[in-house]
Amino acid sequence: MEWIKAPADTPVCPEKNILLKDIVQLILDGAETPEAVMAELELTGTEEGTDQIPAILDVFVPVVNAWQTGICSGGCSGCSGGCCGE
Repeated sequence: MEWIKAPADTPVCPEKNILLKDIVQLILDGAETPEAVMAELELTGTEEGTDQIPAILDVFVPVVNAWQTGICSGGCSGCSGGCCGE
């Protein structure tokens, strides 16, 4: 899955109704590790899709950090910063 291109409403853990936007919101709130995300979402790690959380973090933590520090204005077209996971 190319998480950087996935819509916000893409299911990550269908059995718990967890969407990509839920995980991105946790990153915005400061969660930067799979363990932190799973604790906030009360996941055990056995649920379908939890194996995708590290990949999502690999893509979105750098993007969120760039937004929050002002390095990135949020648009990737023409950007050579490399924070968008591509």
